[in-house]
Amino acid sequence: MINDQNQKYCDICGEGFTGVFYGKGSRYKILQCPKCELLWSDPLTTQNFDKAIDSEYWAEDVYLKEESFQKERFRKQLAGILKLIPDIKIKKILDVGSGLGFFLDVCEEFGLQAEGCDINHNAVEYCNKRKIRSRFGALDNFYDQNSFDMIFAFNLIEHLPHPKEFLLECKRILRNEGSLIIETPTQNSLIHKFARLGDKLTGHRLNYYGVNPDGHIHKFSSKTFEILKDLGFEIELNEKINSPIREIIGKTSYLSTFNKYAVRFSIPLLWFLADLFGMQNRVFVVLKLTK
Repeated sequence: MINDQNQKYCDICGEGFTGVFYGKGSRYKILQCPKCELLWSDPLTTQNFDKAIDSEYWAEDVYLKEESFQKERFRKQLAGILKLIPDIKIKKILDVGSGLGFFLDVCEEFGLQAEGCDINHNAVEYCNKRKIRSRFGALDNFYDQNSFDMIFAFNLIEHLPHPKEFLLECKRILRNEGSLIIETPTQNSLIHKFARLGDKLTGHRLNYYGVNPDGHIHKFSSKTFEILKDLGFEIELNEKINSPIREIIGKTSYLSTFNKYAVRFSIPLLWFLADLFGMQNRVFVVLKLTK
């Protein structure tokens, strides 16, 4: 079991940057880095974190129903990436947090060699039904140095207690000028701005940031990604995208009754306005390894 991990400093910027109070939940605080604006929960994780990792909710009412939609979204994203990076230079791809294997299916459609890894037993088992292409495990010493041209991490980094360790491992196993592609929720969104307003107006009694010790531990901002140049990454693409609205609503089934209906009432309007004004709730970033 993972024990509670209290952390007062920014995982990206280091111990010299103590987090300032941003919000709170029932048993945790949300802190923000004064330098890169990264948000994190304090404690980072609780013992419920292990249960969340091995949950089976994906199989029934959230992800599996959205297979065709998710694959179409991955096709568009991968096509956009290939405009930046010709596929002739892409020989090997790793999908970290490969889940049910939808992105690996799309890579196969494009004729690209790809493999995955995930720490959810159920997801790996489902992904490997047709053929073995994902391993149970994380980004670790299993992978050799300089072994991949591209690493994809869709909606993963926000779940990691120590994202800097992940970024350094990506740097180790990427080939020279390789690319790291990250999709993650962003603070620079309309939904987050409304959450911030509601939190302040209620004296920190209304927490809709989506940051907690048993789920999204961190939340990035555009400033956080700019800091990654210090780790040897250069931003090639930084664009905002909306989460599939059906996915957002599907996840509300795990909220309290009040929060469930509050979110279901407000999200469709905020989702539409965010798309209209370019303030979507996720960011899609392509980082090139420069050193």
